Amino acid sequence: MEPLAKNDPRQIGPFRVIGLLGGGGMGRVYLGRASDGRTVAVKTARSELADDRGFRTRFAREVAAAQRVGGPFVAPVVEAAPHDDVPWMATEYVPGVPLSAAVHDHGPLPARTVRLLTAGLLHALTAVHAHGLVHRDLKPSNILLTATGPRVIDFGIAHSAADTALTMTGTALGTPGFMAPEQLSMTGARITGAADIFALGGVIVFAVTGDGPYGNAEPQILMYRTVHEEPQFGELPDGLSELAGSCLAKDPMRRPTLPALVARMGAPGPYHDWLPEPLALQLRRLSTQLGDPRSGEAVPHPPVEGPANVAFDGLQTRTMAASPAPPLPTAPPQGPYRSDLATAPPPPPGQPASPGPSRRGVLAALSAVGVVAGGGALAWTLWPDGANGHSGGTGAGVGPSSSTKPSTLLPQAIRDKGIVTIGSDLAYAPMEFLKAGAPAGLDVDLADALGRALGVRCEFQNATFDALLAGLNANRFDLAMSALTDTKNRQDGRAGAGKTVGGVDLIDYFRSGLTLVVRKGNPEGVKRPEDLSGKPVAVQRGTLAQSYLDELNRKVPAQVKVHTFDSPAEVYDDVAQNRSVACLDDFPVAAYTVATGSGGGALALIGVQIDPQPLGIAVAKTNPALRDAMRQALDHVIKTGEYAKILKKWSVEGGAVERAVVNGGR
Repeated sequence: MEPLAKNDPRQIGPFRVIGLLGGGGMGRVYLGRASDGRTVAVKTARSELADDRGFRTRFAREVAAAQRVGGPFVAPVVEAAPHDDVPWMATEYVPGVPLSAAVHDHGPLPARTVRLLTAGLLHALTAVHAHGLVHRDLKPSNILLTATGPRVIDFGIAHSAADTALTMTGTALGTPGFMAPEQLSMTGARITGAADIFALGGVIVFAVTGDGPYGNAEPQILMYRTVHEEPQFGELPDGLSELAGSCLAKDPMRRPTLPALVARMGAPGPYHDWLPEPLALQLRRLSTQLGDPRSGEAVPHPPVEGPANVAFDGLQTRTMAASPAPPLPTAPPQGPYRSDLATAPPPPPGQPASPGPSRRGVLAALSAVGVVAGGGALAWTLWPDGANGHSGGTGAGVGPSSSTKPSTLLPQAIRDKGIVTIGSDLAYAPMEFLKAGAPAGLDVDLADALGRALGVRCEFQNATFDALLAGLNANRFDLAMSALTDTKNRQDGRAGAGKTVGGVDLIDYFRSGLTLVVRKGNPEGVKRPEDLSGKPVAVQRGTLAQSYLDELNRKVPAQVKVHTFDSPAEVYDDVAQNRSVACLDDFPVAAYTVATGSGGGALALIGVQIDPQPLGIAVAKTNPALRDAMRQALDHVIKTGEYAKILKKWSVEGGAVERAVVNGGR
C-alpha cells in the first residue's frame, strides 16, 4: 500500500480512504475503511473517462455483474455508485495472495491444497453461472488465496451468456494460455460457461506444476497451441491429471459440467489449515498490518523479510518491509496504455516515469483485456496542454505553429491540412513512457522534431499494434511509428494475421534488441548471455526475452533458472533484491530504467545489445513522396544533433542510427 498523494480523495462515498493500493484497468484502487472498521477496496474511474458514455456503460455492467454474484468464494460488492461524477465500486477487501504470486514465490502447491482450491473455484463458478454469467478470464492472477479459501475476483469482462450486444465481432476477451479455443475463433462455438471450465483446467495445471498447459510463449503462439495442439502437463498427483485433462478438452461439449465436477470434488473445505505454512504466515502478517477487526487478535510477528503480495481485482501491489530496497518501477502489471485505456498514476514531481511493459510482452496485456483483431483500433489520441487551443479532444499534436509553411517536399494533401497523422500503439517502447499521465518518449520527441523540420504538426492516433499496417493502407493515418521492426515480410505486406495492401517502406530510425541488466558493480561477473549458465535470471512472461533464454538453455552446460513475472517492475525488483543475478529486457525499457531514478541506482546495463534490429517509420509504398520527405527530415534532424539530444534525454543513445535508411538499404 502506498501513501495518499495530494490529489487523492480522503473520502469516497461512506468510506474513509487510508491508502492507495495501485492503478487498475480503469483508474485507481484505494484501501478504504468503513465506519465499523472493516477494510474495503474502492475502485474508481479515471476522471477523463467519466464523461465517456461507453465507458460508463462498461463500468456499470461490471458493477452489475459483480453485484449479481455472491457466496464465500467471490469477493462481494459492498457498495457502488457507477453514475456518480467519478464512478466507483467498493468490494470487500480480504488479505490475500494471488495464485500467480504464491506459486512464483513459494513454488507449486501440494496436491491437498490444489484439491481444496479446485473445490472452492467450482463453487465460485457455480455462483457465477447461476446468474447467467460467464467469467471469461479465470486465471491465476484473478484468484486470491486467503486464510478462508480461494476468492475469484475481477468481473471486468464478465458477460451474460445470452447478451452479445456489447461484444464486437473479432474481439477476443481473455488471457492467452487460459482462454478456451472457442474464445479464439470468430467462427467457433458460442461462448458459454464451458469456457470457464477450460480455464479451470489450466489453473489446476499451473497450481501443481508452476506452468500453464501450453507452456510459456508469446500470446500468438499460446493461441495457436490452444487451438491446434494438445496440452502438455505430464502426470499430476491424486487423479488431478484426469480432472485437468477433461476440463481442457477442445470441444466444449466434451468438457464436464459444473454439477458433475462438484459431485466429483465434494464439498469445499475445511480451509482452516489449507495453505502451506509460508503462505499462511504471509497472510497472518498482512492481516496484522492492515489492522482489520476481522483478522482476530493481533499477534506480534518478526519483521517481514521481503515484499508481501497483495491483490485486488486483477491488480497486484507490494507492501514493503520496514527496510526496503531502493524503489523500483511500479507500473501496473498490464502497462500504462492498454486497449481499455488504462493508465498509470503520474509520478511524484521530479521523479521519472516508470517504464511499462516491453513491446514484445505487451500483447499479453492487450489480450487480457480484449484485443480487437483485423484492423480494430482505439480512435483516440493525446494532445499536450494548450496545443493549438485544443481542449477536450482526442488528438496528441506536436509540431510548429500554424504560421509555419509546410515543406514543398510533402504531398499536396498533407500540405493542405498541415498535419501528418501517425498511427501508434502507445503501449510499445520507445513510446510507452509517461510524464504527468501523458505519453512521452523517443517516438513523441522525434515526431515533434520531424514535424518542425517539415513545417507540419504530427498527430498521433492510438491503434492496436497488429492493426497498424492495415490502418495505414486504409488511409486512416499517413505513417505508422510504433516499434515496427524493419523486416522483408513487413515491406512486402505480410504482417500480423493477414496481408496489407501493397506493403510498406520503413525509414529506420532506431535499433533495438535485448540487453542484460545486473546489480550495480556486477558482483556475479556476468559479461555475456553464456555467463548466465546455472544462475537465476528474471524475465517478463511471454516475451522474446523468455524465448531467448529457452533457446540459450539448449546450449549452456547448466540450465538457466528462469524466473518469470507479469510486469517489468517485478522483473527489476527480483534483480535488485538479489533473487536473480540478472534480467533480460528490451533495450529501451532497460536503458531508461537503469539510467533514471526509477531504477533506484541499484542496477546497471552490461554488454552490448543482443540481436539488435532496426525500427522503422512505416509509409505505404503508394506514397513515395511522403517517404522521401520523412527520410530527408530524419537525416536533417540527425545532422543538426537534435536526434542525439533526444536519445540522450531518454537514455537510449545505444540505439542510435547514423543516417536515415529506407528498408535497411535494400
